Amino acid sequence: MANEEKIVNKIVPIETIIEIANYFENQKEEYNRLFELDKKKNQNLSYSEQRYEYKGDNPKVQYTIRFKDGREVTEQGYNWFIGMISNLSVVEEITIYSNISYSANYREQNNYEYMLLSTWIHFWEDKVILRVDGRNVEEQVYKVHSYLRGAVEKNEDRYNKTVKNRKARIQAFSFSVGIILSYLVYVILLINKTKLPEYLSNYLDNKFVLIIGQWFVAGLLGNILGFPIMTALYKNIIPKAKYSHYSRQSHKSVYVDNIEDYTSHDEVQIGKFTNNGKNRENIEKIYKVTSKIVLVQLAISILFFLFIK
Repeated sequence: MANEEKIVNKIVPIETIIEIANYFENQKEEYNRLFELDKKKNQNLSYSEQRYEYKGDNPKVQYTIRFKDGREVTEQGYNWFIGMISNLSVVEEITIYSNISYSANYREQNNYEYMLLSTWIHFWEDKVILRVDGRNVEEQVYKVHSYLRGAVEKNEDRYNKTVKNRKARIQAFSFSVGIILSYLVYVILLINKTKLPEYLSNYLDNKFVLIIGQWFVAGLLGNILGFPIMTALYKNIIPKAKYSHYSRQSHKSVYVDNIEDYTSHDEVQIGKFTNNGKNRENIEKIYKVTSKIVLVQLAISILFFLFIK
């Protein structure tokens, strides 16, 4: 259990890191309580009668934050930690370290036991590594390890529908922007119909030209104006590209998503990934609306084609 373990392909929001910090703080308080109870139980007994099961003090939870500018600060205060992560974009790494040690039956040589529970979890922008070590506390080591792994793994996979189906989301938004603009163009043309050349004016009465023309204008304007907006939202979300092959037909090198590398890393929402959670959420909200706009416009185009002469 003492080996370092890497957890991959997970989106790790700051809420998960705070949840883990709270877990360690609660664990520290629980051992402080046990130490204090054991101390009170023995304080009025004679030296020969004293029997300690939790002879220890100062369990600690230590936080280390490394910033983008190279600064590294270590403290033990929870409130300090919460304050320091108020601006996550400047944070590069977060380490939480917990250490609890105590003695049981420390005055009985035959039954003396030294207990140690040491935990270390490190968050980089693109990976999470944990280590749980213990001595004579196997059950607690298993419990802590299971909790930490579960706290990270319960989060959504990094390679999810937002990434897998990004082309549909980008095009839905782009076409929606283009569709709205195409109606604006059509209204402007109608208002100025009498001023247009006759051949162009006649096109406005041709349903085939209108339907095909609208989708053409929607695609053109949408990709010019809408595409950059969506690619900006996807900037730190999509996988990096890797070389696949050379296409003899297009005479160009073909690149594909490096899925293997992408899923071997995490997306801890600090540093460059700070806004990824909000961006992913916005992408899905936008897609929910824009996919309906595209479907409605498709239905309108079909009805227009079938029933308008």
